[in-house]
Amino acid sequence: MVVLMSVESIYEYDKLLERAYSLMPKKPKKTGERFKVPKLEIMLSGKRTFITNFGQFCNAINRDPRLVLRFLLKEAGAAGEIRDQMAVLQGEVKPKIIEKHLARFIKEYVYCPVCGSPDTTLHKERRAMFIKCMACGAVSAVRPF
Repeated sequence: MVVLMSVESIYEYDKLLERAYSLMPKKPKKTGERFKVPKLEIMLSGKRTFITNFGQFCNAINRDPRLVLRFLLKEAGAAGEIRDQMAVLQGEVKPKIIEKHLARFIKEYVYCPVCGSPDTTLHKERRAMFIKCMACGAVSAVRPF
């Protein structure tokens, strides 16, 4: 069966399509306001560096504090531990360096590489680490640390 369309019906289709696009709501710009990470409270005392709101920071990014601390210690080249809700790093580590490393952690291990959503979880299977997005369902491999 062959369906023949007239030239007039094609023009009507184009007009209807343009009308449909004009009636669609505009996409809102992503501002990232929903995902708020608390500003780090870093204190230097003697030869130690304290991140006093480390537990609150980890809760905001939905990651295990031990995992975040392991990444931070590896990147900073320091030893440390978690006491209560505070991270204690042995040695003087400048606040700018800590903020830079944790910003990179958020970029690589929190945001979904497919849709950019911060609603993700981190899974480790054998030796591989994966980030799973709760918004789009994508599962992406990330560099283990």
